[in-house]
Amino acid sequence: MVVTATRLDRLSEAVERALPEGTELVEARFSRGPLLTLLVDREGGPVDHEFCARIISIVAPALEEEGYSGMIEVSSPGIERPLTRPSHFRRFIGRRVRVRVGEPVDGRRNFTGVIERVADAGFVLRLSEDGEEVELPFGSVTRAHLKEDLDK
Repeated sequence: MVVTATRLDRLSEAVERALPEGTELVEARFSRGPLLTLLVDREGGPVDHEFCARIISIVAPALEEEGYSGMIEVSSPGIERPLTRPSHFRRFIGRRVRVRVGEPVDGRRNFTGVIERVADAGFVLRLSEDGEEVELPFGSVTRAHLKEDLDK
């Protein structure tokens, strides 16, 4: 069976090819219908309004080549940035995250804790509530993001 990339996958790949060096596409998603939202990060500088406007002008032609002519929104991933790739989990070892998995692990789907270790197939999370460790495979993660304690 031949698996074809989804429209969002194709658009994401076009964006990644067009982005300047040192800029990362953290997440792409359709928001509010035809609005394509791109969360981007970059090395050595802020993701401010000027940078986002520049990214739109860079990626718009690449998206048009893929047949997308809708609206584009570019923004920073924020302080509770999504973790969408294994490399993100590696980068944030030692940081607190919130993770949702598709199939229950140890009878639950939602976890909050600190990333302890990362392997090729998954990662180990030290749970906030009891300090226990749970191993979660990357393939089971449906949503994950940094969890900042804003009360400190």
